[in-house]
Amino acid sequence: MGNSIALVADYFRVSHVSSATIPNSRLSNILAKMHQGRSLTKHSLDFLQQQNLPELYRLACREITYEAYVAGLDPDYLRMHQVAQSASQAKDAELQALAAHYLAQKSNHSARKNVRKMDSEAERQLRRKREREATEAVLAAQRTRQAEWKAQRVRNCELAAATYHSRANTPGYCEPTAQDLARYFHLEHIAAAVSAPLSDLLDALYRGRPLTADELTYLKHSAPSDLYRLAFGQLPLDEYIALAKTVEAEAFARKAREEAAAAARIARERDPEYIKMMQTQALYKKYDVSLTDKSMMPRMTKLLQQIDAGERLPNEDLKWLGTSAKRYFTAPIRTAYHRLEADFHADQYLRTQNPWNAINACGHYRKCKQTEVALRLIDSIAGNRIKQPKVQSAALTTRGGVMRDLGRSSEAIQMGETAHKLMPQDYRPCTLLGAVHMELRNFETGHNWYEEARKRGAPEQGIDSELRSIFQQLDSAGREAMKSFLLAEDSHRYSWLKQTRYQETKKRG
Repeated sequence: MGNSIALVADYFRVSHVSSATIPNSRLSNILAKMHQGRSLTKHSLDFLQQQNLPELYRLACREITYEAYVAGLDPDYLRMHQVAQSASQAKDAELQALAAHYLAQKSNHSARKNVRKMDSEAERQLRRKREREATEAVLAAQRTRQAEWKAQRVRNCELAAATYHSRANTPGYCEPTAQDLARYFHLEHIAAAVSAPLSDLLDALYRGRPLTADELTYLKHSAPSDLYRLAFGQLPLDEYIALAKTVEAEAFARKAREEAAAAARIARERDPEYIKMMQTQALYKKYDVSLTDKSMMPRMTKLLQQIDAGERLPNEDLKWLGTSAKRYFTAPIRTAYHRLEADFHADQYLRTQNPWNAINACGHYRKCKQTEVALRLIDSIAGNRIKQPKVQSAALTTRGGVMRDLGRSSEAIQMGETAHKLMPQDYRPCTLLGAVHMELRNFETGHNWYEEARKRGAPEQGIDSELRSIFQQLDSAGREAMKSFLLAEDSHRYSWLKQTRYQETKKRG
């Protein structure tokens, strides 16, 4: 473990930093991750930035390569590392020599014990000595480094002041604006560079005014790291300019790519074909249609556009939806279709006062869940205008269906029975009575009414579909009771009830 840590510290040329060679220290763990090629967290990067190891921080941020990192290390910095490395190697050699010497001299148990004691004491003394030397070397290096940075700060200020005065004495000279300063320091890509306080600090650097400790602290935490390094003396102006140009060029290139992408998106969104495609997608989503057969798309798209525009569907399209495109005849399409048909017949009724239009409209309003509208419409039919028993029966049956939807079962039964007396051979009052009694769990009575409807021409498929719908509407106890009754009546016809998890999506008629 110890040798591995030392090797990593040697690799990064930080053997002179004591915490870099201490097992499980924060710095040694960070170096191990870097050596393994793993990315560092923001907290680790922040910690590394605080250790006065700027080149190592830039390497961790992947701003420079390892070769550039090694090549850019200060000679004094490398000497400190080499001194510490040599000291560590000397220590290891001394320890090995001591161990070999004492092991060679041991002759008995007592001698071996004394050797171990002397060996341990020698190691402790040697370790303490090396630690003191390493600490002193680090402190000396830090003092040297701080002195160098301070001297560079002074040189940077002097050079900037001289340059500023030279320019200021040039005829026609104008003081630079905040935008000019941002351009001079290659920070135009940073919005904060043209407003206080950063623009004020750029002006100070431009004129060669030394920054205060608070101003340096602000730069350290709120400005690009290279600008802070310039202000602190870690970089001369020419090196800063070279680095800032590269960063600025990358920022401008990234902005250009983003602007190009935005322009392409805007152009695409304005393209008529794209707009048409998006409108079509929205239409399919609105009506919950997901086509798997793309050959149907032209006809389906036209059909959805018609419905969405409030146009009634031609009979051939309705037939197509009920046959070839049956799996795409979704609930939203059905609702829209019935609403369009209901509104059409309701308008016809208002225009002609023909009760059949009101009856047809009510049937469609019920199927698109507009029960209250259906009730108002059927109640608007003037009773004295209905003379024919067939029309009276149909109106009563329709109103009975509305009562059924509203949960007013007794009224629905009364209207169904009256309609049946008016037209005994019409199956529609019978199916109404069958449905209401089934919902009330009067299964035998309901089944008998359905049988009467079947005898009078009601399609058996329609009856069974309605029974499935009623079955699904009941609670678990009601379903069990209805299942037992129907299977006892005809186990073959109602075999679908034997399925353990029967599901039915058809709506109640």
